[in-house]
Amino acid sequence: MIRVGLIGAGFIGRNHFNQYEQMTDRSKVVALCDKEPNRRAGDWTDVGGNVGDMQGTKRDLGDIKQYADWHDLIADPEVEMVDICVPTYLHAEMSIAALKAGKHVLCEKPMALSVEQCDKMLAAAAKSKQKFMIAQCIRFWPMCVWLKEVIDDKRFGTLRALQLRRQASTPDYSLNNWILDPELSGGAILDLHVHDTDWTIHMFGKPKSITAQAYPQPNGAFDRVHALWHYRNDLVVQIEGFWDMPPGFGFNMGFTARFDQASVVFDLNSGKPLTILKPDGKDETPQMPEKDGYYKEIEYFLGCIQKNEDPKISTPAESRDAVAIALAEKESAQTGKPVTIA
Repeated sequence: MIRVGLIGAGFIGRNHFNQYEQMTDRSKVVALCDKEPNRRAGDWTDVGGNVGDMQGTKRDLGDIKQYADWHDLIADPEVEMVDICVPTYLHAEMSIAALKAGKHVLCEKPMALSVEQCDKMLAAAAKSKQKFMIAQCIRFWPMCVWLKEVIDDKRFGTLRALQLRRQASTPDYSLNNWILDPELSGGAILDLHVHDTDWTIHMFGKPKSITAQAYPQPNGAFDRVHALWHYRNDLVVQIEGFWDMPPGFGFNMGFTARFDQASVVFDLNSGKPLTILKPDGKDETPQMPEKDGYYKEIEYFLGCIQKNEDPKISTPAESRDAVAIALAEKESAQTGKPVTIA
């Protein structure tokens, strides 16, 4: 039984809490930290979100310890693993402190606001004997896992084109709107779009170069980006991410993949399952596992701790690369030039 301390009871924090409630044979949340008194007491009725458990409820936390200061949770000897679900600007500081305290650490994406912060986190993890992973849930999302499998095994032939999309209304559910401050969140290019920069690295590795277009908001945030990732000449990889739409747009994620012998389409807002489009005009909808990426990523990390194995499906080094390439896209958009990826 792994004893977990959860820091942050906002949208993603309570989504993580929901997963631990389904894993009582493997883990138990023993401590919860949030600076807001109502949230750390289990009143999440004011906490919204965009996917998964989109609207919070009031919960009975039972004997779970409540902390207002995250330092106190990390110092708690009963806590073996720290799950960090707080604004991005706090990721590096909290992760490094928890690793130094001898805790296993699962930290929400993006890894940090800068490559330099990511490198400090990697250095702390290298010195620690504990396990460390960034919660890149898309690597574990059933439709995304399936797509990587069919790309790798070439069951539909060679992949020729892939278009990824993550699209949203401007988010209005973060506490004091921290997510809209690029100094705290990095803007959509880091907070939202990094899902797909990370997933693309997972599928193909780092590209040779990238070309991107974006535009800044008045506060300097890049909340829309359209990027081309350059691999081989006969593969088109295009990624778009934005949260600059009016409230009525909502949230959408999906992809379109064109193979030699079929095409695959998934679009959350369509209400349709992932669909394989065959050359003969017939469609196929493969069965997907019921558990979502939030459950699967936490289940996987708990397994790494129990087996004493470093994470391989989602490595901290690749999470660092996802931040670096998202920032390279920003550079390309600002300069109007392609950026070579080392």
